[in-house]
Amino acid sequence: MKHIIVEGGDGLGKNTLIKNLCNYFDYNNVTIRHFDKPPKGMDAKETLAFQFEVFYKEILFVDHIRQSLDSDDLGYHENIVIWNRSHLGEYVYSQMFRGINRKEVSEKLRLFEERNLYTDMFLITLTAEPRFFHAQEDGDSFSQNLEQKTQELQLFKEAHALSMIPNKKIVKVNQGNNYKGKEIIFEEVIQLIEN
Repeated sequence: MKHIIVEGGDGLGKNTLIKNLCNYFDYNNVTIRHFDKPPKGMDAKETLAFQFEVFYKEILFVDHIRQSLDSDDLGYHENIVIWNRSHLGEYVYSQMFRGINRKEVSEKLRLFEERNLYTDMFLITLTAEPRFFHAQEDGDSFSQNLEQKTQELQLFKEAHALSMIPNKKIVKVNQGNNYKGKEIIFEEVIQLIEN
């Protein structure tokens, strides 16, 4: 089994990369889980607790797949799980928009990973130059201006560095004002996953 986590800000190509991974691994063998914005109406600490509860439940789902693969009688054949976003985004957005301090969210991230790390986990964090990232803004993202986009990229890099996931890679998606190309990005990612 492979558990692949694709992280990064909006507009950097997570969906395109995931589509290419699905093609590569054969759609019949892939489960995709997408994490979206938390529900409204909670304060910052409630939101943080809610988000990590969701991630813990998702890990239980992944564990179910692992156990199913070990059992001959269930007929459950999926062997790739892809998370579109993950707990690492909470490191970014809790600090930027909910006022949670770095120490508290770092501790949540550490505890989550200490309990839920596997050798077949892969972390891909997409990044770009701030001006390129800002140019991809469609108005639906948390961060809107260049200063926020710059901070978001930096916090994703920090989260990536803090992560204890054994196989991880930061992939820069742009060359100047243009995307590198989905094939080039895919090759960088698949080399990590298959080697």
